[in-house]
Amino acid sequence: MFNPPELPLNIVIIGSGHYATGLSTLSGHTPTDKDCGVLFPSAVYLRAQGWIDRIAVCSRDGGKFGSIRSHMSSWSAKSGLDSSFEAFPSENIIDSSAYLKALDEMPRPCAALIAVPDDTHLDVMLACAQRNIPFFVVKPAVTKLSDFYRIKSAMRDGLLGMVDYHKVYDEANLLLLKDISEGTYGNIHHISSLLTQRRDMVRVYERWLRASPSINVNHYLGSHYIHMTGFLTGAEPIDVRATQQFGFIREHYGLEIADTIQTSVRWRACNGHVFCSHHIAGWTDPSESESMTYQQMHLLTENGHIFSDQRFRGTQKTLVNIGSQVPNPYFFNLSPNLLGGWNLESQYGFRSIATFVKLALLKSHAVGNIRLPTIADSEYVTAILEAADLSIASGSKIIRISRRDQALILSS
Repeated sequence: MFNPPELPLNIVIIGSGHYATGLSTLSGHTPTDKDCGVLFPSAVYLRAQGWIDRIAVCSRDGGKFGSIRSHMSSWSAKSGLDSSFEAFPSENIIDSSAYLKALDEMPRPCAALIAVPDDTHLDVMLACAQRNIPFFVVKPAVTKLSDFYRIKSAMRDGLLGMVDYHKVYDEANLLLLKDISEGTYGNIHHISSLLTQRRDMVRVYERWLRASPSINVNHYLGSHYIHMTGFLTGAEPIDVRATQQFGFIREHYGLEIADTIQTSVRWRACNGHVFCSHHIAGWTDPSESESMTYQQMHLLTENGHIFSDQRFRGTQKTLVNIGSQVPNPYFFNLSPNLLGGWNLESQYGFRSIATFVKLALLKSHAVGNIRLPTIADSEYVTAILEAADLSIASGSKIIRISRRDQALILSS
């Protein structure tokens, strides 16, 4: 895409958990699709390519860094890549604001990769905006419109803020984008999506859920395809209705958190055509499920049906004592390429991060009109997530979305 610059980027990774480093309560017990993390190994790989220099990892609990280094050594030693990093806070120190010191001390140019609990996203993004530091945050950026407009107003002109809706880089979705943009399907009539994960993920996020029970599976998973619908079609949401069901989480964790949430949205396309979408999100699939994630889309359009099975990617294996597995080789893994390095270039989890790093270095003049999952692009998905929460809280009433004085307004 671009050539490495003479002066590489310094990276501050804010968050030290599953998505950042691969370390979780499941480590060593139950395999997942992110056992090596995503953010840190991507940064290590980009450093080997010349895009990144120094890497800092920030945690609330400095006592975790011994385990993190040990966990990283299990895969970094095989690659021969430099996996060193600076730790904030120091070993055995607990400091939830340690990332602020890292942001202040890291030499410029620097940027932040943010993977912390959803309810702390705003504070961390504001800290980056105040320092004019480009940032990349795991989805969803925020779940309330008031928070969205607060971070948007805090960002200076040209400051890059991106959200990790990595599915926009998936080749299956890029094909959908091409066909929709060219009018191949005609008007969209209905879009449906299913995105559910093994119940093991509830254990990974149990501490977050107990600390902030407002976090739900629609935020964590449903937002992917809700965002994708708007991204593919360029449509604006009209109204939202959501429902939820309880079971496993309430019974086994004693938390009033839904196993499954369904979100129905009416959209208005650029040509005025109105269509509907329906999104199912769940995180209590059996641990024995063939794949970590069930994910699929169906589009009913003026010119036909389009079905995109984004779970089964053509590979299935059955092993003694393990059973049947359906891996997704295109999201993220540290498999080697034929030249001895990692095969990350084709993996959409890595491409999401690499795109941010390269654009952060090239500044706003290189971004131009490129279509990206930016903070600004998150306005509609934020409105839908908040509307879904309001709908559930009011007995699944329809929540309308309208614009007034440049801001979106929710009403029943």
